[in-house]
Amino acid sequence: MPRFSIKQIPIPVYKPTRTSWVHKRPRNDYLMNPAVKYPIYKRLPSFWREQYEEKMPLIHQHEEQGTPRPQHGGLWKVGEKGEPERVENIPLKVYYPPESKKGIWGGEGWVIGAKYTRPNHKLNRRYDKIWKPIVMHRTIYSEILDRDVLMTVTPLTLDMIDEAYGFDAFVLKTPVVQLQEFGSKLKREMLLTLARKDTDLYPNNHEKRDKIYTKYQKYVISEEEASWVGLTLREAMHKQWDIEKAAGKHGPVPLLDLYTKELKEKIRLESGEPATLAETAGVSVFQMQDEKSKASNS
Repeated sequence: MPRFSIKQIPIPVYKPTRTSWVHKRPRNDYLMNPAVKYPIYKRLPSFWREQYEEKMPLIHQHEEQGTPRPQHGGLWKVGEKGEPERVENIPLKVYYPPESKKGIWGGEGWVIGAKYTRPNHKLNRRYDKIWKPIVMHRTIYSEILDRDVLMTVTPLTLDMIDEAYGFDAFVLKTPVVQLQEFGSKLKREMLLTLARKDTDLYPNNHEKRDKIYTKYQKYVISEEEASWVGLTLREAMHKQWDIEKAAGKHGPVPLLDLYTKELKEKIRLESGEPATLAETAGVSVFQMQDEKSKASNS
């Protein structure tokens, strides 16, 4: 899909004003939350929104477990001497550089923190430090796509591939948020290939096609759902806009239909007949006049 900007899509965007900050919604929601900023977001498929809103799994640190206390906040555990000790789960600052989106790093990124030159010393000095993962170039064969894929991986990615007993199984079972942009495109291509097995999955070798399809049959989904897997926010909104435009929701309305609606509405008002289906749907003469003026201007 070619690159484009959100400004190229005629999608209405909520623009906050000076009176918007008095609402109960947090201020950043008006600027950063797509569900508030873009009205089309709520019309996107629910399964895509679940994938998009899924959080990155905790990889770089171990989260300690504890139990809540009624008289104190947070989580607590039993210390070495039997006294209650508070559990401190301080999240690390992880930055995902643009290079991580061009490969499969398995959810790893740059860990931003601090380090001390002389621990437990009076002349100790603190300085910032960034821990980066080991990145390697590897060529891995895909059974479903029947081709070699060149990518950048980390040792964690290779371990996860070994645990899944294959590259294709690792990509299909790993969440989209952990695969990043490059891995999610591979996952979408694999799912579409499985959904179109009669034409795309080994069309010249029926025996191998049945073998591969049986091996990954538990990951098969419909072609419509597979086409949404791994899409970014811009790509998903662009696709939803094209679907609605093809259905005639955003296209220009013929003037003949507008004049017909307006004439029927005037006749109904003059005769005093009960409300028609158009009126129950919220169509009034003023709305039809606005639509007529928009159609004439276009």
